[in-house]
Amino acid sequence: MYLETIFCAEDIQKQLPVEAQKFALVDRNLKSTMLRTKTDPSVIRSVESGPELLDKFRMSNRLLEEIQKPLEDYLKTKRMAFPRFYFLSNDELLEILKLVIHELFSRIWANASML
Repeated sequence: MYLETIFCAEDIQKQLPVEAQKFALVDRNLKSTMLRTKTDPSVIRSVESGPELLDKFRMSNRLLEEIQKPLEDYLKTKRMAFPRFYFLSNDELLEILKLVIHELFSRIWANASML
């Protein structure tokens, strides 16, 4: 869930464009699966419809694994810029980056509404 906020950020899209595209594909696959599940919540029918659902999940898993190393390298650059980040796990650092991005978007939209 938090990766969506991270990969929507312009900074990440510029620094990791290939990974951002891969994540966008994973996100689209998941959202389309959830929409299909919403219209027909029967898991049995979804699974019986063929191997495409399993193939989608396998492809998405593979893409997420491909995204992991470049994302870790990106976090390493953040840690080099701010050494205190070395005390945080990758998940904690991603959470901080997500909160910063969310806070900035909130300020931008709040200030834009005042114009």
